[in-house]
Amino acid sequence: MTVLLDTDLLPESERLDALHAAFEDRSPRRSIVVDADQARYRIERFDLGSDVQLLHTGGNALRIVRTGRQVRSDASEHVAIGLRRRGAGMVSTAGTDVELPVGHLNCTDMTRPYELVHGAANVHDVLILGNAQAGVSVDVVRAAAPVLRRSPVYDLVRGHLDNLYRAATGLGGDHRQLTGQATAALVCALLTTAAESRDQDDAMDAALAARLTLYLEMHLADRDLTVEKVAAAHAISVRHLYNVWARAGHESTPAQWILERRLRRARNLLTEKKSRHHSIAAVARLSGFADSSHFSRRFRQTFGVSPTEWRATR
Repeated sequence: MTVLLDTDLLPESERLDALHAAFEDRSPRRSIVVDADQARYRIERFDLGSDVQLLHTGGNALRIVRTGRQVRSDASEHVAIGLRRRGAGMVSTAGTDVELPVGHLNCTDMTRPYELVHGAANVHDVLILGNAQAGVSVDVVRAAAPVLRRSPVYDLVRGHLDNLYRAATGLGGDHRQLTGQATAALVCALLTTAAESRDQDDAMDAALAARLTLYLEMHLADRDLTVEKVAAAHAISVRHLYNVWARAGHESTPAQWILERRLRRARNLLTEKKSRHHSIAAVARLSGFADSSHFSRRFRQTFGVSPTEWRATR
């Protein structure tokens, strides 16, 4: 997490300039207008992979403006999916004003000029990602923006974004990247289904595949993790899980993937400084293996040395 701005840490004379710089010096570029005598604002950013970022913002009233000139100067196309947590809000695009209710998702096409108004004491999470990362065209974004709630995955994506800020604070680099990939796939499913795109079935499959991968990654340490348990957690049949997994391009089965990821996690734990005090049996348990002998045998088969020998050479 990076704190891009916290005006409370700055002298009052520097706050307004810092707030302007926070929006104008970063892509996608925007400008701000502060409607109060004092500029109080905080912006936290989480990078979730290539061209995918989550902003957690809050403060007193202001307007964020993206001008036609700024649109033309930004080479890449972006879309913003926001979740208002507190305070009134409104976005104006192409002559249309849309209120942003607390607790609901909103979508802004950043390839067009717009004005976003935040009311007093506002808190807003916004996911900004490139259209290429989301796998959607500008036409799909524009068709979906006014009708997000008709998407069958609207509640799923809203719940995901609602928890994303809290989850991102505890994620390391690899997990953050994986979370970004899953989030982008969910956004693709949201937008294509809301827009009733011809690609919506592919998008739904991609989103489910990303969710499955993320679920497996986050539950590797569960020694009772099975394909049946994963399918039940996503309300699908085991057969459908295997079909989606294969269409996503995985060469190994889910069970094989779990084993490979557990072994890689164990290999990393064996050499991490903070895990040096763990016994081989403890590393096995932390990696999801119920039996340390089975773990040691699988480790040697995969890497050519025992866990003890691997640790000793690192």
